[in-house]
Amino acid sequence: MALPLIPLLAAAAVEAGPVLAAIGGALLGGSVAAGVASIGGSTVRTKDDAQAASRTVVDSRESCKPCPPATSGTKVRNNHGVNWPAYEYQARVTGFAFDTEACRWSDEWTWLGTDYDGFRPGACLLQEAKGNYDQFLDGSIPRAQDFFQGWAPMIESAINRSKVVNDNPPTRLRYYFQGRLTYKKMARHLRFLRIESEYFP
Repeated sequence: MALPLIPLLAAAAVEAGPVLAAIGGALLGGSVAAGVASIGGSTVRTKDDAQAASRTVVDSRESCKPCPPATSGTKVRNNHGVNWPAYEYQARVTGFAFDTEACRWSDEWTWLGTDYDGFRPGACLLQEAKGNYDQFLDGSIPRAQDFFQGWAPMIESAINRSKVVNDNPPTRLRYYFQGRLTYKKMARHLRFLRIESEYFP
């Protein structure tokens, strides 16, 4: 009498397969369900594997993208007015040279018609250094808020730079602020523009 039970058990297993798959998926997650489904010849695992492989190819292509400022930008020497604190801070942030004798020029990076204070090719990171601006916010200069008009141009410049950078991945842009007050004032604007910022005293 034992032999007739074998076909019955096999038939029961076939009928119960989908039920077991559903229970397994509910209790243990998709991996068990996928394992049970694959016994019946389901293509779910095949599709998942193909999608994963496709994502891997895309990710590897993204990581191999060239850095646009490195391939089409160049270092330039720009002349500015004398401002020792600003030059020194910019050089400390970027590592670029500046005129240590007369404070008349600094090396910067130009790309797509726009100058940036610095550039780190390995990180594909353009840099802007903002030093010594807290003097216009901390009260050390009386009534500075009445005559200093530098905030609007700083924001407008950031807007223009953000358009170029965000249109050319994987390029990044980071603003460095020597003063905490300036950083707090500008950080929210830069976040909105998808620009990195850092308090770097």
